[in-house]
Amino acid sequence: MFTLTSDSAIDVFRARADELGIRIIPLTYTVDGVTIEDFASGEDEYKKFYDDLKNGSMPVTSQINPFAHEEFWEKVYAEDKQDIVHITLSSGLSQTYTSACKAAESFMEKHPGVHVYVVDSLGATQAEAPVYEKAIELRDSGVSAADAAEALAVYPHRIQVYIIVDDLFHLKRGGRISAASAVMGTMIGIKPIIVFNEEGKLCVYKKPVGWKKALKTVLDHIEEYCTDPANKKIWIAHADALDKAEEAKAAIEKRFGSKVQIGWIGPVIGAHINRGTVGILFEANSRLNIKA
Repeated sequence: MFTLTSDSAIDVFRARADELGIRIIPLTYTVDGVTIEDFASGEDEYKKFYDDLKNGSMPVTSQINPFAHEEFWEKVYAEDKQDIVHITLSSGLSQTYTSACKAAESFMEKHPGVHVYVVDSLGATQAEAPVYEKAIELRDSGVSAADAAEALAVYPHRIQVYIIVDDLFHLKRGGRISAASAVMGTMIGIKPIIVFNEEGKLCVYKKPVGWKKALKTVLDHIEEYCTDPANKKIWIAHADALDKAEEAKAAIEKRFGSKVQIGWIGPVIGAHINRGTVGILFEANSRLNIKA
């Protein structure tokens, strides 16, 4: 047995984290000068965040420093007295993974014989769901922390993630596209599809025109890359876009008969992509390898 911990970028509400037995260390974000812990109790907190974005707020997110990680694990270990497997936000998006690795080294020096294994999810928000669900499966089946960490280190490379972006001007503000691209793309209705590559970095993959064409592109990729989708779980993430998420779920269920799970994109990632975005992910044999 081991204790499973994660940073809050997995976007699991407090009660659900308790139910799953995942101990969470919150990231933070700052809106209009107010710093907020990113560990919500319910949907109302996420809705308020996206309403603030709609009204012009530009949140700033922060990584977790090594001291905070170490202090967190001290409390966890004092209660559980077990090795720890810790899942982080993608190293391709944040230094939080590096910070956690430094903290783990320091923690283990102070606690000889105790191990903290840091796992890079190579994803974020609901794209981490397959990883922590696999971790729970391993934990509950009695696998050791070392063996679980070894399995989890390779598992994210099998998760394909497609993010259909709605707001091109938000991408422009974040420096991912030019102002000219944002204006032209908005005029003709481009809905970029962004993917996580093998390094856990976000890359623009395709630029279909319109939500329905973008959704069809992702469905075609499920058919191409997902073996036996009828017996596989597919995850959908949304940034205050439940209507689109439900439309995608219905399309997936109709075409493949898959089990579909919908979850929120929380503030840490939502700050960079804005409301209206939908992500679809599934387990494949490998991840698309695209250079950032």
